[in-house]
Parts: sequence; structure tokens; C-alpha cells
Amino acid sequence: MKQLTYQAKAIHELVDKCIDLLRLPGERRTLIFKAPTGAGKTVMASQMLAQLTEELQSRGDCPAQQAAYIWIAPNKLHQQSYFKMKDFFGETHLLRPVMYDELDHSDGYIHPGEILFVNWESINKEKNIMVRDTEQNTSIFEITRRTREEQHLPIIVVIDEEHLFWSRTADKSKKVLEQIKPKVEIRISATPKTHSFDIVNIPREAVVAEEMIKEKVILNPDIREGYTDDRELNQHLMACALRKRQQIADAHRSLGTGINPLLLIQLPNDTTESMTADDVKIAEQVKTYLREVKDISTDNGRLAVWLSNEKANLDGLEKPGNMTEVLLFKQAIALGWDCPRAAVLLIFRKLSSDQFTIQTVGRILRMPQQRFYTEQLLNVGYVYTDISKERIQIVAEDMDYLSKETLQAVRRPDLHNVRLTSYYSERKSSDRNRLGPDFKRVLIDCFTRNWLLSYQPSLFTAEDFGEEEPQADCEEAETAATRNRRLMADRLRLDVRNIMVEIPDNWVFQNEVGVIDSGERRGFARSAGEVRRIFTDFCRSMLGGFEKAHSTDVLAGYLLAAMEELFDLFETDAMKVILYHANKPRFADIIQKALTLYERTLHERQRKAQQRNFEAYQWEVPAERLYKAETHQVLPRIHDHALAPFIELKRASTPEQLFRDYLEAHAETIDWWYKNGDEGKQHYAIPYTRQDGDSALFYVDFIIRTKDGTVWLFDTKSEMSDPDAPAKHNALIDYMHQSDPTSQRLRGGVIIERQGVWHYSPYPISTTADVRGWDAFIL
Repeated sequence: MKQLTYQAKAIHELVDKCIDLLRLPGERRTLIFKAPTGAGKTVMASQMLAQLTEELQSRGDCPAQQAAYIWIAPNKLHQQSYFKMKDFFGETHLLRPVMYDELDHSDGYIHPGEILFVNWESINKEKNIMVRDTEQNTSIFEITRRTREEQHLPIIVVIDEEHLFWSRTADKSKKVLEQIKPKVEIRISATPKTHSFDIVNIPREAVVAEEMIKEKVILNPDIREGYTDDRELNQHLMACALRKRQQIADAHRSLGTGINPLLLIQLPNDTTESMTADDVKIAEQVKTYLREVKDISTDNGRLAVWLSNEKANLDGLEKPGNMTEVLLFKQAIALGWDCPRAAVLLIFRKLSSDQFTIQTVGRILRMPQQRFYTEQLLNVGYVYTDISKERIQIVAEDMDYLSKETLQAVRRPDLHNVRLTSYYSERKSSDRNRLGPDFKRVLIDCFTRNWLLSYQPSLFTAEDFGEEEPQADCEEAETAATRNRRLMADRLRLDVRNIMVEIPDNWVFQNEVGVIDSGERRGFARSAGEVRRIFTDFCRSMLGGFEKAHSTDVLAGYLLAAMEELFDLFETDAMKVILYHANKPRFADIIQKALTLYERTLHERQRKAQQRNFEAYQWEVPAERLYKAETHQVLPRIHDHALAPFIELKRASTPEQLFRDYLEAHAETIDWWYKNGDEGKQHYAIPYTRQDGDSALFYVDFIIRTKDGTVWLFDTKSEMSDPDAPAKHNALIDYMHQSDPTSQRLRGGVIIERQGVWHYSPYPISTTADVRGWDAFIL
């Protein structure tokens, strides 16, 4: 499983906030967990409950060391979560997922560490068996009462897809939860409706950055292409959606991913799964068009159907290489269904409907291999809909996904394409700012060097060498720990018995406002659990720019190991010595020195690893490219660009604009030219070494194919405009010399305009200040 920074951070925050709420008096404390579709909410919730269980057992400052859990979800989503968590806890057995029928009804309560999975529809009606009083008194409300009152276990309720418990069921939700009386309610949703001061929010950008979900969703791309007034709109939408699915399939095939993308077609959706007359009419229209025009049917396996009265070809539908190309569905699939190969969505709506939300669009957001591709086409989701543009309403949370203001250019027909070896940077674990196993050595070195301590780790025992135990006179020799204690006796307090907290003693408050800095105080010793919590907070506060979710435990563990090996101080005693008010600044200084040294080592390691992280692939002029409308503009007078229309950055540099015009003026010589992007896997790049010694990627500005078959690679500059320009040029020269001369002729380099003539050097250069001796690029 990918190690994701945002997941680790969110899990840590959820555990801390939940424990804080458990400490407070009263019931039904609310914690909101907001995460985009595709972020892995169930995975994070599983890990959060596991860590929460461990924390409750280890912390001494929480009212309860155990808890009982209830997981409530709508429709049949609770079953999906139940099976996922059974797999998750299958090895550790830290928690036990159970359904209502699996509870031990003879006991009549939820045992510590059990997670009871409940379907919302089974408890929100008084006639349902789970809420009826029976002779065995096993209703959900009686079970929770016994759990709270007789077993003294706080109940933590997890409400999955929280937004669905509102609207018409809001009153029922309130009534049910008031009877269950949970201590804490953890409400999970991509679009939560509840408001709370306690919230853990994962921004969409964090999930995109980890390449878990697509960059954006495009609404109705290429919708005008091939449309005529005499063609029915529904058929046109299906043709557009199928064409887009085929483009995506071709791109996957060229990359060899083994993924067959899926088109989802959703019938007009209301609050029920049953088929109306309009639904039946549209379904038949869709199936007829797919069968007669595209040869896609349930009989040949290319069509799957998921309707209340018809189901076909659903087995294995989620598998990446499944042969089914189209799925026709209504409501059932819109919640909890996970099929990362789903790439295109066509939504038919009732005439009166004017909105849709990301809960449905989310089905096409997941990246099928949890990574972005060099083909930009595969990093975007596509939605087609018959809602009139003027009437579309999108909830605020969904605006981040839908990009209606995206400009699109497509490759010219019959283009003589090129295949160039390009590179992209694959993010590795070494890129992360986190403490590793080698930090312990750095930390102990800082202790020994700054405090002049002795360090003699015992790697072997006498038994390892077959020797007898040391005699008494040898034992009297001063150990390293004894010497260190003696050496630091006048600088550190090493016999700390308690960490005290002072609280006001017998103060009377009436209407005083402000800070009170006088009066009697009484000191109390902190418990072992409190000491551990404060120690963990201290370690977290020291980490600065390091990833706290991972590195806090690493720092705490190695700090305690250092105290054991240097001073023979263990666990709680070591924490007390470090946290003692007079000692704490000294330890903070040593820790800061160690972190600074380690950060330098880490950055150097990352720098050296950058070159190894560059992955090669064969780049071609893309079939299509998307541009942000707010930063780009269409230039209709450009005719020879490889993609049409030509779309240019609004703030394109002057050399780029001049060179673009120069190329356009020589159509008789040029086959095509292409303006490259400047970042991202999908754009053409080669590695080079910057002046500071770091490895980086160089995105050549222009790729040009002349009619004689020569491919020119040019990067436009002005004199001395880029200190790294010579390094980029020389890397490009080496790259072109190493390329296969039989595949295509490559020429180019850094190109500079001077007095109306464009100059480039076919040889390595040391400066761009002087272009004398360079060749002229004359078409």
C-alpha cells in the first residue's frame, strides 16, 4: 500500500481529537472527518480505530482505556466496510468487526474492541427488528444501554457518508443517536452537512499531489464535434462519450498498462432504484444505439447492466482488464462502488433537474494504478450530461473538481509524429522529509560530542564468545553510563522523581476578567500517562519541517534509546529527566543540533537520488492537451502547430513569441512545430545538472519537424537570461549524440535571436553572452 503523507497526518489528528473529546463531560461530542472521494476514507478510518484502541490502552490520562464502536452506513455500504475491515484486522485481531447477528446476545452488550456494523435503514424505523423490544431484550438501544451503563464502556459511533443522514431523515437521525447516546460521533463525508469546531479536513490538492485521484473533471469536452441539428442529442452524447472512452483505451494500450477504461451511463436518477416509464424508454434507447451502431451488447460482454429489474455482466467488472466497456446503471452504483478503471461518465437527467454532485462524479475520480501517466488524457475525468449549461448548479465542494473553463487542443490528423526518449521524476520515499533509522547515530553523536560523553554500545555478550562471566573485580570498573552521570552531575538533574503541575488552590471567581498572576497554588505530580503525552508533544514540537506524523515516534524512540545507552535511564524515568524544567532547554538544544545535521544529510541524499529517480519513456506529440483558460489564450491565426487550435500562455516570453512567429512564416519548410509544456510527466524533458550540482529536468521549449525529416529541439533564450542555459544546452547536445541516428535526425540547442537572426550552437557552450561562431537557424 502506498505510504501517503496526508493519510498519516489525518489519522494522527483524528486519534488526538477523539481522545480529547473522550476526556470532556457529556455525550454526543462531534468530530467531522472531511475527505475527498478517492482519498481512502475507509482505510484511514480502519487505521484510526486501530491506533485509537492502542492509545487508549497506553495512555493513563484518559477516563477510559477501552471503547466499543458502532459503524453506521446507508444502503448496503456497511457491508462493504465490514468486509474491508475484516481483511484489515484479519492478522492483528486488534479489533473485531461484527454484524448484528454475530453479537453475543447472551451477554447483550458490545464487547471492548468490537465494531458493530449497522445498516441505517435497519434502525431508523420502529418496526425494524433491530430496534424492537423482544423477550431477549436485544434491541440495538438495549444493547448500547448495557454497554454504557453496565460495562461502563464509552461508545464511539462512526457515521459513514454523513451527508446522507440529513434532509428527510434528519429528525430520525437525531432520535436514533439520542437513544444510542454515543460519547463521540465521528462523521465521515466528502461533503459533510454537520458543523463542528473539531474537524479533520483533507484538502483535495493533497490527494491529487499523491496521484490518488485525477487532477480535474472536464464537463462535456468536444461536445460540438460532429453535431448536427437532425441528430438526437442523446445519441450525440453517447457518441462523444464512446469516442472519449476509445481515446483513453488507445492511450492505455500504447503505455501497456493492461487497463480497459469503462464508460458509465447513468439513467435519470431520483430517490428510488425502481424504473419509471421514462427510465425504461431511455434505457432501451441506449441499449439499441449501443447494439446497432457500436456492436456493444450484453450478449458479447461489452455491456454491463445494473438496474433494479435487470443485472448482467457484473462479475469481475472492477478488474482492470475486464472486457466490458460500458455500464448502464441507475442509483445503486452511485454510492460505495469502487472501480478505478471507470474513466468517463454520461449522466442523463430529468428535464426538471439542474444539478449533480461529486458523489456520482466520484466514481471516475480514482487513478487506476494510484499514479499519474505521461499521457495527460489519462489524468483527467470526463463527464457528459444533457443538463443545459445555463441551469447547471454545482455545490461548492465540487467546484474544485469540475473545470468548465478548460481549453482543449487536439493533434492534427495524419501528423508525422516523432518518438523521443523523455524523462519524468518519479517521487520516491527518499524525497520525504522524515527521520529514518540512521537518525539514532546522528543523535547520539550530538550527545557525545557536545557533552563529551562516553558511548560504548554492547554488541556482544560474554556468552557469544564462549567466555565465563566477568569476575567481581571487573564489575567494579566504571561503566560509560556511570561516567556520564558523574560528568553531567552539575549540569543535569538526573534524579527527577516527578513532573509537577501547579494549579490554583482554593481560588474564588466572581466576575474577574483577565490574567490572574497571584494567589496560592498547589503542585500535583503528573501521572505516567500524562508524562508520556507531554513527552510526545515535546518531541512533535521539535520537528520543524519534518513530517510529524511519521517522525514524532521515531524521535521519541531514539531519544529514549539514547537515554538508556548513555545514562541507564529507562522509559518514564528518562522522560521525566528530559521534561524537567531545568533540563529541558539543554535537551532541546541537542535535539535541534541533531535535526539540523540530519536535515543536511537528508537533503544531500535526496540530491544524489534525484538522478536515479528519473524514469524514461517514449514521448510523442499528444493526442490532446488541456490548458487552463485563466492563464492561456487561443491564437486562431497559427496554422502549423501540431495541435489545433494553438493555445499559448498569456504571459509567454518575448523570445517565445518571436520564435513562434518565425516558424509560422516558413510554412513551406516546416512540417509542424510544437510548443512544449514546462512541467509534468506528460511533457517532453531530459535530465541535466544545474550549477549548484543538483539534478533537474529540462523542458525544451519547441519541437520542430521540417519537411526533410529533421527534428529540431530548441529552447529560446535571450543573452544571459538563464544561468543554467549552458548546462541545459550541453545536456541536450549529449542527448542528441547518444540518440539512435537511424530513427531520426536530431539537432538543436539553446537558440538566441540577435539582429533578426536566430543563432544556435551545434557544439557545447560555456556562456550565452556571445553568439559569435554559432550557426544561424535559417529555414
